[in-house]
Amino acid sequence: MPKDEIIQQKKALETTQVELPSDKEPRNNNDDGDKMVQGTFWMTFGSIFSRLLGALYIIPWTAMMGASSDMGNALFAIGYTPYQLFLAIGIAGFPSAMSKQIAQYNAKGEYGKGQELFKKSTLLMVITGLISAIIMFALAPIIGARSPGVSVEANALVIRSLAPALLIVPVMSLIRGYFQGYQNMVPSAITQVVEQLVRVAYILLATFIVMQVLNGQFPTAVAHSTFAAFVGAAASLVVLMWYYRKHMQKYGEMIAADTSGDNVNVKDAIKEMVRESIPFIIIGSGITFAKLIDQFTFEPIMLQTTNYNKEIISTLYGLFSFNADKLIMIIISLAVGMAATSIPLLVENYVKGNKRALGNQIRQIFELFSFVMFPAAFGMMVVSRPIYNVFYAISDVSPIGVRMLSIASMMAIILGAFTIVSSILQSFGKHTEAIIYLLIGLGVKLIIQYPLLAIFGSAGALYATSIGFIVTAVLSFIKVYRLVPFNVRETSKTIGLISLATGYMYIISHVTNRLLQVFITPDRKIFALLLVLIIAAVGGAVYIYLVLKLRIADKVLGERVGSLREKFKIK
Repeated sequence: MPKDEIIQQKKALETTQVELPSDKEPRNNNDDGDKMVQGTFWMTFGSIFSRLLGALYIIPWTAMMGASSDMGNALFAIGYTPYQLFLAIGIAGFPSAMSKQIAQYNAKGEYGKGQELFKKSTLLMVITGLISAIIMFALAPIIGARSPGVSVEANALVIRSLAPALLIVPVMSLIRGYFQGYQNMVPSAITQVVEQLVRVAYILLATFIVMQVLNGQFPTAVAHSTFAAFVGAAASLVVLMWYYRKHMQKYGEMIAADTSGDNVNVKDAIKEMVRESIPFIIIGSGITFAKLIDQFTFEPIMLQTTNYNKEIISTLYGLFSFNADKLIMIIISLAVGMAATSIPLLVENYVKGNKRALGNQIRQIFELFSFVMFPAAFGMMVVSRPIYNVFYAISDVSPIGVRMLSIASMMAIILGAFTIVSSILQSFGKHTEAIIYLLIGLGVKLIIQYPLLAIFGSAGALYATSIGFIVTAVLSFIKVYRLVPFNVRETSKTIGLISLATGYMYIISHVTNRLLQVFITPDRKIFALLLVLIIAAVGGAVYIYLVLKLRIADKVLGERVGSLREKFKIK
């Protein structure tokens, strides 16, 4: 293709996909709204499906682990919490920063700069991943000694088994951020599913061999289960490289025609990304920091305030740090998907200075968040007992685990709100404020951790986390509104209607749950699953009917959903 033809094609792409009308021109936000809904769909699909797989495997895994399942869950959580922190360090916030930088360069038509920066950043991710893996491997015994669990050796074994994943995941995450900068969420969604499928297959096969064939010890089975993160990441990276090849077939000539990449100072650009990414590390690790506070303080405080021994305390720790957390992360992944989708769109309008479009996008983000998070969280709270019995072994601690899951379901809304509003702040470059608000929230949790654990027992850790992140989310929301005022009255009205629909759904689902349990006991897994499916179907039908009847779905998802109302004959 001649170079001048390539340049013309490039200009056409910039005009049709990137340039936004000024605030003085009439503005139709349907395109941005469609991008956000479509992007959210793909990111939500990938996140939920992978999280669902990551929860479903627990059923056969628990059966194979037998009486050691509760301790195995606790050991699993002990390994994954520090891994998430070292992963954040290894990734260094570059995927989110890359997504933002690519979106900025594309908005200016500087595709070459983005490509050059991506290539150099990939090498940097290899280096930071290697350093993080070495440090985590070396510190494993020290971390293990300060965590609840069976033994320091078992804790260290599990932590070290996660170190190899740090060699791959940073690069994999950077490539996903690159695609998101182009507002292409499909590779991220599909590779999340592939990663989880391969990971779960390895977990189940390895656990079966260790526990059932070799009659091995459960710490060995847990170590293999955590090492599966490396196996899944390797499979995901292969698929991402295939998507990257397709991407270059589409954009390669256009990127090559842009000579801006020849003039970019990559060293300075990476320094800028490092400055940009450090806040992403801190904010992105906010929930992990709260988990670390629990991991390092739960056992000492419980030993002082209760008569429990270390084994019981370790089991209680596993009930909320693994059992409940594994299930509510399915809900929180909704917010993570929305946050990943919203950043490039917000940055694009922020670069253009289009305040009107920004206000509309922020309003839509909050409405979409409420639309999906409220029914998901309250729905899980209703079925907390049967769904807990589906996934975990029924034992003496099951009632405590059910209570933990019920509390954690409400906490999921708070953590999701924190994720969304912090992402918006970072999209505007207000990193310092976002970090300060997070530190205030974590400080609140740390201060009230002891008294709440003393008063409420193990549930106190969840209450402390909830209160701390409420403080952070409220402070962040106030800052967002001051930066970009939007129609709070209209937003509140929509969220109020969503809350009303969710309330009716909750009441009807709760009544259905009580009536069904007169005839069906959830103490057997097959009956518990049947209860979950029936209640979910009833609650889902009620919610869908109400959001169509009240025209909430039209407002949040677009007028095209009106065809559903006609199909179901809802006036």
